[in-house]
Amino acid sequence: MDDAPKPVPEDEQSHRLGTAISIAFAVLLVGAVAVLFVFARRELWHYFSHPAELRALVVSWGAWAPLGIIGFQVLQVVVAPLPGNVVAFATGYAMGFWPGILWVMLGVIAGAAIDFTLARLLGRRLLRYLLPPERLASLDRTVVRRGTFYVFLLLLIPNPVGDLTYYLAGLTPLPLPLFLVLVLVGRLPSNIIECGLGSGATRFGWVEWTLLGAGFVLLTVLYFVYQRRISALLERWSHVGRWARRR
Repeated sequence: MDDAPKPVPEDEQSHRLGTAISIAFAVLLVGAVAVLFVFARRELWHYFSHPAELRALVVSWGAWAPLGIIGFQVLQVVVAPLPGNVVAFATGYAMGFWPGILWVMLGVIAGAAIDFTLARLLGRRLLRYLLPPERLASLDRTVVRRGTFYVFLLLLIPNPVGDLTYYLAGLTPLPLPLFLVLVLVGRLPSNIIECGLGSGATRFGWVEWTLLGAGFVLLTVLYFVYQRRISALLERWSHVGRWARRR
């Protein structure tokens, strides 16, 4: 009886490598934030509790502040594990609503264009590093079959696919300019809410912060509990959209 281990398929090896890189990047990011808090916690707390001084500091950075926000947004879009809602909230808190939403959306659009172009140039080889083979095959079939309206729904409504939508859209015949319009329309509402909350949080007391934290935890739990139902609902809606267009 042959007890030799079976070779791991190339797609599975690629996915494991991609997962390891994502985990390593997330660990480095968390470690960097932890080090920052250890060595600068007093300054961070001071600026957090004095938002007017924080915004004055950010303004004093000149062009580096918006460039940093755009760069970080591009990073969180290209490297899916980073939380984009936290970035939008923090940007609204540090820069105010209108500057915040402008730079956040520019970063989202730039990151989406990069993801889309990489997938268009490299094809499914790139996606093998981001998704397990069976998941990639399933999403690939679904996105291609459902088309543009389904991509728009994935951009508009929080769902398990998340920022991988940008890569998956690159596998479809969707033109890049039209895709970026869909990104703008689909991602703008959630970023308006997050930047608006961040901008308004400068006036929060402990009650408001407690309610915000509790609401965030509740929505996160509901999201993870109902992931499959959300996916099924989006597929159903995309089917209705295709039927309506044919009529």
